[in-house]
Amino acid sequence: MKSNGNQKRISDYYIGLDAGTDSVGWAVTDPEYNVPRFRGNAMWGVRLFESANTAAERRQQRTARRLNARKRQRLGLLELLFAGEISKIDPAFFIRMKESSLFGEDTTENSEYPLFNDENYNDRDYFKAYPTAYHLRNELVSSDKPHDVRLVYLAIHHILKSRGHFLFDMELSGEYHTVDDLLDELNKRLLNEYGVKAEFKDKEAFVSVITDRNAGITEKKKRIKDLAVVKGETEQLDQLDPMEALYMLTGAAVNPSALFCDESLKPSKRLTLDSDISETADDLAETLGESRFDLIMQLKRIFDAAKLSQMLGSHQYICKAKVEQFNTNKSDLRRLKDFVKENAPGEYNEIFCKKKDKLNNYAAYSGRTRRSGEYSCKREDFCKYLLKKLPGLESADGYGDIFRKIKNNDFLPKLKGSENSVIPNQLHLKELKKILDNAENYLEFLSARDGDGISVKEKIISVFGFRIPYYVGPLNTKSPNSWAVRTDEKIYPWNFDNNVDTEKSAEAFIKRLINKCPYTGDDVLPRESLLYSEFCVLNEINPLAVNGKPLPAEQKNEIFDELFLKSYSKVTKKSIGKFLLRKGYIKEGDEISGIDDTVKSKLKSYHDFSRIMGVRENREMIEKIIKAVTIFGNDRKMLKRWLEKNCGDLEKSQVDSICRLSYGDWGNLSETLLTGIYTPDENGEARSIIQMLHETNNNLMQLLSKRYYFGENAEKYRNEKYAPSDSLLDMMDGMYLSPAVKRSLLQSIKIVDEIVDARKSAPRKIFIEVARDREKDNVKERTVSRKAKLTELYKSCGKEYTELYNELLSRDESELRKDALYLYYTQLGICLYSGEKIELERLSTDYDIDHIFPRSRIKDDSLDNRVLVKRKYNEEKGNKYPLKKEWRNKNMPLWRMLRDKHLISDKKYERLVRTEELTEEELSSFVARQLVETRQSTKALCAILKAIYGDAGTKIVYSKAGNVSDFRHENNIVKCRDVNDLHHAKDAYLNIVVGNVYDTKFTGDFFRNIKKYADSNSYSLNAVFKFNVNGAWDTERSMAKVRSVLQKNNILVSRRSYEAKGALFDLQIMPAGKGQLRIKENKPIEKYGGYNKITGAYYCVVEHTVKGKRSRSIEPVFLYKKTLYESDPVAYCREILSLEEPKIIYPRLLTGALVEIDGKRLYICGRTGDSLSCRHDYQLALSASDEKYIKALSQHVSRCNAEKNDNVPLSLKSDISRENNVKLYELFVAKLQAPVYFRLFSKQLEKLQNEAEKFRGLSLTGQCRLLLEILKFFKCDRQLTDLSAIDGPSKSGSITFNKSLDKVKSAFLINSSVTGLYRYKTDLLK
Repeated sequence: MKSNGNQKRISDYYIGLDAGTDSVGWAVTDPEYNVPRFRGNAMWGVRLFESANTAAERRQQRTARRLNARKRQRLGLLELLFAGEISKIDPAFFIRMKESSLFGEDTTENSEYPLFNDENYNDRDYFKAYPTAYHLRNELVSSDKPHDVRLVYLAIHHILKSRGHFLFDMELSGEYHTVDDLLDELNKRLLNEYGVKAEFKDKEAFVSVITDRNAGITEKKKRIKDLAVVKGETEQLDQLDPMEALYMLTGAAVNPSALFCDESLKPSKRLTLDSDISETADDLAETLGESRFDLIMQLKRIFDAAKLSQMLGSHQYICKAKVEQFNTNKSDLRRLKDFVKENAPGEYNEIFCKKKDKLNNYAAYSGRTRRSGEYSCKREDFCKYLLKKLPGLESADGYGDIFRKIKNNDFLPKLKGSENSVIPNQLHLKELKKILDNAENYLEFLSARDGDGISVKEKIISVFGFRIPYYVGPLNTKSPNSWAVRTDEKIYPWNFDNNVDTEKSAEAFIKRLINKCPYTGDDVLPRESLLYSEFCVLNEINPLAVNGKPLPAEQKNEIFDELFLKSYSKVTKKSIGKFLLRKGYIKEGDEISGIDDTVKSKLKSYHDFSRIMGVRENREMIEKIIKAVTIFGNDRKMLKRWLEKNCGDLEKSQVDSICRLSYGDWGNLSETLLTGIYTPDENGEARSIIQMLHETNNNLMQLLSKRYYFGENAEKYRNEKYAPSDSLLDMMDGMYLSPAVKRSLLQSIKIVDEIVDARKSAPRKIFIEVARDREKDNVKERTVSRKAKLTELYKSCGKEYTELYNELLSRDESELRKDALYLYYTQLGICLYSGEKIELERLSTDYDIDHIFPRSRIKDDSLDNRVLVKRKYNEEKGNKYPLKKEWRNKNMPLWRMLRDKHLISDKKYERLVRTEELTEEELSSFVARQLVETRQSTKALCAILKAIYGDAGTKIVYSKAGNVSDFRHENNIVKCRDVNDLHHAKDAYLNIVVGNVYDTKFTGDFFRNIKKYADSNSYSLNAVFKFNVNGAWDTERSMAKVRSVLQKNNILVSRRSYEAKGALFDLQIMPAGKGQLRIKENKPIEKYGGYNKITGAYYCVVEHTVKGKRSRSIEPVFLYKKTLYESDPVAYCREILSLEEPKIIYPRLLTGALVEIDGKRLYICGRTGDSLSCRHDYQLALSASDEKYIKALSQHVSRCNAEKNDNVPLSLKSDISRENNVKLYELFVAKLQAPVYFRLFSKQLEKLQNEAEKFRGLSLTGQCRLLLEILKFFKCDRQLTDLSAIDGPSKSGSITFNKSLDKVKSAFLINSSVTGLYRYKTDLLK
């Protein structure tokens, strides 16, 4: 961002931005919507870039590296503690251990055995005595007789390598939770949150069922049904089915809709606890909601505890259970082999020995002789294979137990596998302490103490349990990401507390990492804060209405007091209705609306602390405690210390209760926003947001609208308290933005900065529209066709609608895409205003689709706001609302029946039955929706632009995508994303036009007098552009100007180049003889294999000697050796690239750089052997009619794909035909003959010319598909074209050029600014 003073001056022009996750369209206009020119170029364009990933994969790799590094640190410390003692008897022991993975000839010692190489004891003796590490651990746990110190080391080494999970709190009890304990906790939760519970006739028997390893899921479910009794009121059982929850504990797959009694969850995948839920945790939490997801995780903990109980059996120590399992596996395998030899001798080799891809036999499952890259399978696949291969096993005498294990996927469980993830660290610790206690009797060094009085034994235990608290962060203070407060002394697990100030580190963590409120800039509140919880509840229940009329604030506050403060049961629309009915505020039949069926928010922390201490008299202290609980997370030791220091008056029982609380997240808003920003009420008294939430029916968005002063005052507070940062990245810190959105915003701001620099002043207005973050907002849902949905719903409608049902079955899916016909069936063929039967044959002439809420007042074209009615009743209704009283009285039973059968939604029903006029607040909110953005990404861009250009007086205006889309539709302006990238710039231009009209028309004065404007019918959201808007829209001239600009394609396109980061190479190790990079320096690829697909950070142009001649080429700079290249590029070229006499010509050619090779403009994308893969830089320009036709093709093919049917009828509005397809085919062929495309796709052009007749012979949909494939040639991305329909290659159109520049006539690097307004060339051959 330049600081040359231009951002402080303003002039009369506008900037429009259309920010997406992989592009930013931009445009500049004057107030008349003309696009000015700069240095001969029109000032509008597109910035393209790779969408930033969520860093999930990088985070997983980083986490894995960190875990491995910490494991190495633990084992290194263990070696340090044992080194002196072991070196006395075997000085080379640790060297042999570290070289155990090498071939004998590659080791330092060249010894025959990697572990024990004594004269009287070697590895053969060791493995004979201890087939597994668990056998050794068992020996040392069971005996205090003297053992070789190396054996003790190996046992502890095995424990420290995999020390179990830390999910259970060991600070308070020192023991892990049993299944019995966890079931009690589950019942408490069910009772508190859902008002239901599961009572057990025999709890001990129930626990034995879910921990029974020999019983299958079906058998377990049957036994559970006999043992458990579900209790709760009908209404409460409508929220959760406890029996389904108990079934999940058997490993059964359950549909979330059945578990939570929620039809909306039917499309969701079935859930099973016998899987790693963490892999899909984000998607699951998004789908279910936080509270429901937490319940699933609690069930998962019980399931894992049951699996642990199965694993342990009657044993106290893991090692004993594992040894028993080893012996059982050995016996079962021997018996299975005996069975096969006796009953299927011809299958023995295939079942136990043969190696083949997709063969799920014992060799693939056991992996005992498997080499890198060979096929392997899971236990479930192995068991399925055995069941299919050995059908006689079930009836064979003496093999019933083996058959049951195979059937239950429990045959030959591996001692080292995913099942071990359920083992808590407490069990490993128990075993470690027992081994050390026994060894202390004969290994004196374990009792030796250092100068601080800490023994070696105590040090080992501290190494086992050591974890750096997340709020302390990296201990390396030289790291830019470090905030730890520590001494300069070397830190070990046993001196960590003495050398790290955890409290000050936690304070630094708060300042550094807690997000900021988007409105005030202050720290956000903990999500479970008393204040934030109160806000969430009020914000959710404030829209409550009865028969469409907002609930009086006094009654709403009674609901808050009685149902939320005094009760912890889950609150639903039904329970609210019952409360209001009991109080006499409503009567039977009144409709509750405005909220979902279940209120998601609750006062969890209020009820938690009500049980621990009084809330009212301790509110301030409780808020501090909640913050501490949120920060310190599961570090109970630190939390306990904080409580003792800061809340010394608490009793021990209170401290223990607080330490059991689990609050793990932060809200979105600050305390300042909720309690410290004010607006005058109708009496002129200052009121805060939390006060107004109590005293009115407004939610937060309504309170932040122009009707009140909260938004304005919050912005003023932020500007006064926080000076704008000079760094864009600093501005984005603390904002809830994904990496994809951050990159988009950064590019947007750079574009505006360059435009301001070019114009020497800031614009009068900046219009912004930010696309949704696909990673975040794109919740995966199963698409249900309209026909399938209706067919399912009609099954509950009874025999009287059989004729209509049969008629529906005969309909094609494509017919039901017409809204009128779909509404006809959802209304059971009845007009919803008159109650008369609809004559289907006169549907297009005598009936209209009407908007219940008038479209002049709210832009809502959803099916929830539309009904199919007779035309005369539509005309009679006109622009009025609510519906006529006689219509309501007559049709109420019909509407209720349709709602009860889910043919119409609750929202549509509420709009139909409502008796109240639209309130002033509603009218304001309807218009505000067209002007205000609630998405965090858009607000973030707005805040940053205001901070930069606010002093100049630039106004930042939201331009809603829906308004621009409506404008396009109403004026027949085509947008086709399939043709090129230029539509982004045209969207940015329209953001200016449409945004300016809305911003100019709907001012603060308009909102303050909206009722007057509505009563006089002087505004209509349905006809904004049909009337003049002074200074923004002239009905006679403006539209002509807009059309004239949009017809042009003189749009600048630039692409972001970048340095690649992330994984250094493909982490899958290739087999011996394959790979590009050694695993380690002492492991040659020929023997040990290597890594493949080495990542290149960027490229360089190098001149070097080849066969005595000087040559010039574009070479990769590998990420793993980037440091070497940047310190000594010549050495890099010699040592890594093996180049002779290298000379760097151009040091840094980024991925995505634009080069011009012999006149062809190409973006460098990657490497393929000795070639560079590319994408071209030639945007295809077509007429509006051709774009419209291609859009129709795309929509038709999408429908065919969705329905898996190439014979889907064409849309009535479509002009798709064989004749028009041939014309487009010929147009594409003609376009490919243009020099810019011919030089790239000459072979493909020849194929298309030769196979024109084959194209004509394709089916209509086949032609459409091929045309869309051919279109890929023209797109500036890396999509390949499938020409197999005309006997061409299935992957055609890749663009490459040889990295050598010796044979090219010209080679230039084209450097472009972010907008493309500035460009210059660098000759790569000079």
